[in-house]
Amino acid sequence: MDISDDHQRRIGVLVLLALGATVTAVQVYGVYDDVVSESASALVSVVEVSFPGLLLVAFGGVVVWLYTNDWRGRHVLRVATWSLVVSVAALALQAWVLGIQLFFQNGTNYHVLASSNAAIGLVLGSFIGIYSVMRSRDRRELERSEERYRSLTEDVLDSSDVGIFIVDDDREVVWVNEAVETYFGVAREDVVGRPHADVLSETAAAVADPERFRERVGAMDDVADVGGVDGDGDVAATEERFECRVLPDEDREERWLEYRRRPIESGLYEGGRIEHYTDVTDQTETTAELESRERVLRELHDALLDRSSSVENRIGALMDVGRQQLGTEFAVLTRVDGEDFHVRAASPRDWPLAEGETYPLSDTVCRRVVETERTQQFEHLSRDAPDLTSCLTHADVDVESYVGMPVYADGELYGTLAFYDPEPRPPVGEWEMTVVELMGSWVGSELELAQRRAERQQALRETREQFESLVGDVEEYAIFRLNAAGEVASWNRGARQIKGYEADEVVGEHVRTFYPEAAREDGEPEALLAEARERGRTETEGWRVRKDGSRFWADVSITALREDDGELRGFLKVTRDMTERREREQQLEHERERLEFMNRMIRHNLLNGMNVVEARAGLLSGHVDPEVADHLETVQSRVRDMVDLIETMRSFMQVLTEEPGEQTEPVVLSEVLAAEVEKAWRAYEAVTVAYDRGPDVAVVGNDLLPEVFENLLSNAVQHNDSPSPTVEVSVRVEGDEAVVEVADDGPGIDESMRDALFEKGEKGFESPGTGFGLYLVREIVESYDGSVDARNRPEGGAVFTVRLPLAATTAGEEPGTGGLASE
Repeated sequence: MDISDDHQRRIGVLVLLALGATVTAVQVYGVYDDVVSESASALVSVVEVSFPGLLLVAFGGVVVWLYTNDWRGRHVLRVATWSLVVSVAALALQAWVLGIQLFFQNGTNYHVLASSNAAIGLVLGSFIGIYSVMRSRDRRELERSEERYRSLTEDVLDSSDVGIFIVDDDREVVWVNEAVETYFGVAREDVVGRPHADVLSETAAAVADPERFRERVGAMDDVADVGGVDGDGDVAATEERFECRVLPDEDREERWLEYRRRPIESGLYEGGRIEHYTDVTDQTETTAELESRERVLRELHDALLDRSSSVENRIGALMDVGRQQLGTEFAVLTRVDGEDFHVRAASPRDWPLAEGETYPLSDTVCRRVVETERTQQFEHLSRDAPDLTSCLTHADVDVESYVGMPVYADGELYGTLAFYDPEPRPPVGEWEMTVVELMGSWVGSELELAQRRAERQQALRETREQFESLVGDVEEYAIFRLNAAGEVASWNRGARQIKGYEADEVVGEHVRTFYPEAAREDGEPEALLAEARERGRTETEGWRVRKDGSRFWADVSITALREDDGELRGFLKVTRDMTERREREQQLEHERERLEFMNRMIRHNLLNGMNVVEARAGLLSGHVDPEVADHLETVQSRVRDMVDLIETMRSFMQVLTEEPGEQTEPVVLSEVLAAEVEKAWRAYEAVTVAYDRGPDVAVVGNDLLPEVFENLLSNAVQHNDSPSPTVEVSVRVEGDEAVVEVADDGPGIDESMRDALFEKGEKGFESPGTGFGLYLVREIVESYDGSVDARNRPEGGAVFTVRLPLAATTAGEEPGTGGLASE
């Protein structure tokens, strides 16, 4: 349990008083017993105890001195403890001697008692002498150490700018340096030797927050042992660091001090601590200045980037920051037009130079800025520029200090940005002047942007008017604007023609008006506007409703319109009536379905029937008379022609029933050509086919591509009058196309039939085939977005050229190869 210092002092004093009272009582009782019981002389008895009485009186004085002096309680308690121990030891020695005499000798021997007291005196005297000698030696050594230490501190520590307190383990201040006197305005002789807690009360009065200072610095005074365990059983903090502000006084300057303490772990003051007070005024003021500058720049940044405010409000915010930075009362932005001085903006707004007012430039202080086109500063206008004291802005507004700078917009002098105050002011610092000039540049930039924005808006209005005038007469398209909420803002003739509404009937109505009820319930209008807002543009087709309730199929595009800063301004909507086209497409789809039905009929019924006839005719071969054999051969030939015709019609109908580009895929050209060249070799024994394979490429195609080259190879052989025809097939790549040429050595192409060569049914009566082969070739190739043409060769024969678009293949994938080797 911890006992306070005051309680320790009281306990020690009480113990000493108790010992003194006990001894006094024994002496008084001895006098009483001698006089009353033994009838001894009272004078003799009093003289007998006079010396011990004097000692007791001196002892009482010592007790009073200990109680009234500023000794630590634990020191007083230590004196009481030693007094009690020595007294008990003396009494024990006397009791031992008296006990031996009375028990063994049946009497007392005063010589022995006297010698016992002398022995006590000898022991106490020897101890006291030894202690005195050791204390004297220690004192001399301490004085020498203190002298050396004092020399060190006077030479080094006293000249330090760091204030230093040295506190011993008794919490007393044992030394301070001159910096402490300077910082706190205290005298060294009034501090050294006093309890640290008392000195702390005086130093705390010098700082801005004395309670907080006393709490943090005095925390170590409440710990039982420095660096030890505090009253709660926790390890006490031995180091502390914080900053405090010393207030100015007649004996000291205002300054910022950093407090640090560290324990003394060895040496004369082991268990104590050292407290440092470092002057950090310059660093603190620099940090505060940097924070202030950062705050100013942040305020300027926020004012400039607040695009939700108008230019006037942003400029007003800039001027407010400038007034606060310079400490002036007024600020004004002016526009100079010739000899006129226009007040564009003022802060505060109730300043006598009101916004919108115009004054002669010659009657203003700003004329000096305009004349020199440089920043001007007057600390005391009446003293520094007496020629300007008669100016309107000085005489009427009571201006004594002035800072003004030119403002440029688009490279030309726009006007001035000026700050005024009715009192003279010290010169503006370099940083403040830099900020103000930067503000002037920013204001000029804002004015430039505002002017350009106004010009763009004017140009946009003119363009919009021209656009609306242009589209107003368009009748094929409904072209109209919507505002950001989706409401109709303009209406052209085409919109009136297609939708049936007059402009005054529909302007202001939401675009939902034109949608069927089901689409409105599904939120389709809002979804399309949201998509256009997000992506910039959206396109769709669907049913729309006219004023009379009729429906039409519409092709619609919606484009988002935005301002320069990205803010949504509205939408442009273009609608085209596609009802007739959709009906035509539906009719074509119906015809395509009918052709597909016919194709299936031909393939499954007619072709199957022809195959049965061909098979039965084949069974008759070799079983008929020679006269009948000729007729059977004719039947078989005509059946084969019919099968070929059916296959051609099947391919032709497949081309007609498929949409252009529908169901196409990459096809390896060399594989198709190789297969068709081999088929030609097998079908025509006397034919020579030279195939130059060329590069392996994939082209756009499908399962009809082989029909193209089968027809071209058959055409080259069937129209050749040579007994052993020669056909050459070559492949090359030109740009994004594969070029295939099929050349023969036949009679060539009749120039009169060349233009109609690929039309339906073009063939000579003497030529075999159906007449649809080349027509089918053209239709198939064009369905791939390719082309085919024919020409005569100079050396004789014809050349058919097929151009097919190359197919996009997976990166790194090589198209397949196949077919026969080149000859």
